[in-house]
Amino acid sequence: MKNKLCILSICILFILLSLLVIQGCVIIGYRNHFSRDLTPEQQSKVVWNTPDDRLLSLKNDGRIFAINGKQMQKMVQPHPKAIVYQWSPHCTSEACLSLSAIQTLCDNNGIALFVVADYFHDAFSQNQILTYPLFIANEKHYKTDVCHKLEKRFYIDLLGEETYNATKEISWYRYAYFEKGKFVRYIRDPYVELDNR
Repeated sequence: MKNKLCILSICILFILLSLLVIQGCVIIGYRNHFSRDLTPEQQSKVVWNTPDDRLLSLKNDGRIFAINGKQMQKMVQPHPKAIVYQWSPHCTSEACLSLSAIQTLCDNNGIALFVVADYFHDAFSQNQILTYPLFIANEKHYKTDVCHKLEKRFYIDLLGEETYNATKEISWYRYAYFEKGKFVRYIRDPYVELDNR
C-alpha cells in the first residue's frame, strides 16, 4: 500500500512540475529554449538578424522575427497610430486579447498592430492572422533568456529609460499605444479605450 501511495505521489508531483515548466515565462521566469524546445522546422522559422533597412518591408510569412526595442521603435514610427502588444500565447486573463480580436479591433480603428510574444511555445500556430509578422525580444541581442530582464531591456530600448521608469508600474497593461512614432500611454482595456477612437 505504501509503495502505491509513493508512486502516486511521485506521479502527481511529476504532473505538477510539468505544468509549471509549460507555463514558461509566467511561472518560472525563463523563456522556452530555442534549441531545446523548438522543432527543427520551428527553429528555421525564427529570424535572428534582420537588418534595420528591411524592417519596414516585413510581411507576415509565418516566421517570427527576433528584434530589439530600437528596431520595434523604427517599425512604429511611420504609422499615425500603432500598438505594441506584449502577448503571452497562454494568457487567460481578460487583459490578454486573442490575436484575432486585437487585430480586428486595430484594423477597424486604423491602428497598426505589432505583437511581441513573450515566448515561442504555441506562437507559431497563432501567427497567421496578423498583418505584420510576429516578433519576439531578441535574447541573443540582450544576452539573457530571463523574461523580466528581456522585457525590461526591450522596453527601455523602445520607450527610452526615462519613459520606461515613469511607466513601469502600469506596463503590465500589455498594450503600448503610439501616435506618430511617439509613445502616448499604456492601455488597459483596448475595447474601451480604442474602439471608435
